[in-house]
Amino acid sequence: MRRNASAERRGWDRLPISIPFFVRGTKVGGEEFLEFATALNLSAGGLLLATRRYLESGTQISLEIPVALVNKAHLPRSVSLLHATVLRCTPDRQYFLLGLRFEEPLLSPGPGFEPAKTRVAGKVNSAK
Repeated sequence: MRRNASAERRGWDRLPISIPFFVRGTKVGGEEFLEFATALNLSAGGLLLATRRYLESGTQISLEIPVALVNKAHLPRSVSLLHATVLRCTPDRQYFLLGLRFEEPLLSPGPGFEPAKTRVAGKVNSAK
């Protein structure tokens, strides 16, 4: 269920669910990395990810849900590869908590949905 954008910055309800992910990206020097991480909560617009790697805000990554012993071609309309952008990275004990926004929401917004507003360099832009 979506929330009113004026009530909260998030456009989607969050589900407190743990999901393992493989995280792929590129380091500042151009070297690619692959890491195992865990989502702590998930919404149609993004997720909170616990990882051991610090990532700068604005970093684009790919997330893959491990699917074992199943031929993905036989799964009904499943999503196992997602693209996201790091919105924030917060240290928490021995992990970093990454706030991520999906490149494409997992659900299509319904009628009357207004995307949350983001503040960038002194001006307000619509988030997409």
